[in-house]
Amino acid sequence: MRNRYKLFITHFLNSELLRNTSVLISGTVIAQLVPIFLQPFLRRYFTPESFGAFSVYSSIVGILIIVSSLKYEQAIVLPKKDNESLNLVVLSLILNSLFSLLLLVIVLLFNDGLLLLFNIPNKFSNILYFIPLGTFLINTFQSFNYWLIRKKAFVSISLNKFVRRSFEGLAQVILAFLKNIKGLVIGDIIGQLSNIVTVVIQARKNDFSVKKVSYEKIKYVFKKYSEFPKYSLIPGFMSACSFLLPAILINRFYSAEFTGYFDLSKLLLSIPLALVASSVSSVLLQQVSVKFQDKKSFLGDIKPILYIVTLICVFEVLIISFFGIGIFKFIFGNIWGFSGEISRILVWSYALNFFVSSFSSLFIAMRRIKIYSVWQVAYFASILSLLFFKYLPFLDFIRMYVLIEVTCYTVATVIILFMIKQYEKEIKLNYL
Repeated sequence: MRNRYKLFITHFLNSELLRNTSVLISGTVIAQLVPIFLQPFLRRYFTPESFGAFSVYSSIVGILIIVSSLKYEQAIVLPKKDNESLNLVVLSLILNSLFSLLLLVIVLLFNDGLLLLFNIPNKFSNILYFIPLGTFLINTFQSFNYWLIRKKAFVSISLNKFVRRSFEGLAQVILAFLKNIKGLVIGDIIGQLSNIVTVVIQARKNDFSVKKVSYEKIKYVFKKYSEFPKYSLIPGFMSACSFLLPAILINRFYSAEFTGYFDLSKLLLSIPLALVASSVSSVLLQQVSVKFQDKKSFLGDIKPILYIVTLICVFEVLIISFFGIGIFKFIFGNIWGFSGEISRILVWSYALNFFVSSFSSLFIAMRRIKIYSVWQVAYFASILSLLFFKYLPFLDFIRMYVLIEVTCYTVATVIILFMIKQYEKEIKLNYL
């Protein structure tokens, strides 16, 4: 027993997957500490209504970036040759540019109608003009970031996150002092611009070059990886809507103030998602893709990550359930105590979301996009059912939302575990 324990500890510490994840998580933690530490200050200078408008803006952009490159950016890590990946990056950038220009035209033509549709207060009417730019900047960053993931440039990825958050936080603080009610949105744009500069520099340092890009090769990868827009685009769009639509619905059915309270709950409960899940998912995508192509087992690499993620989920649920309201009042001020009450309900869905998000890249790495797509469609349909509960009191609406989330993420967890088990079983049979 003791030898088995020592063997496990040795494997745990020597795991390349764990090392790469640790590098990415540590950098992400440092980067995320900037906006987290600034929240108590910003929450005292910006009203719940301001944060509600910013949440609607962020949610709309978060949904639109899913379709802006037709999901081709996700294929960048998969080819065995860099030549194909380079052309996939450029293809993603071209599609993103065209989509963002189309968005700009739509906003210019229908701004008043969109404000009415999303129930955005008149004093925040100009934030819709930032949506095309925000969409373009984020998706451009993602395309280059997938190139860095392919190159295992995890230190560079962490540095980029820190730069982005630092510029964003500094801009928002300055605009708070200037009492600019749109300061949250403008600060976000400034952060994204700094992110583009750093990610392009890092990509060039890691062998990114357009010399091997051509029109014929772009056409080739467009056709070769067409499974991504075919099988992943619409379900991915639905999945993003499922996660981000609740803030838009709350703003529509209730008010920007309630959206602001919900936004703070979402921000705090999403800390594990922001600090850990995206980093774990990125490293898993690269590591598992390689082992899956070579028909090798990756269960030993995943186990340490599985244990850590599970412990974080349990810890989050316990802390928020027992101390949630007091934490929000102490850190953000008494006015935000209602966010703590909301969080005690939401924490169950966010804990499961964190678990699933950490391992969702396995669907891509193991070429199980169709399975993931079916789940995303079912998830979206479930979230849309919230439209039937818009007349409920606000907290009852939140409870219904959590019930739907917990059910959907439980199903996703079972699918992921079954998928890993079946693959490992096939690998063992091949070696017999």
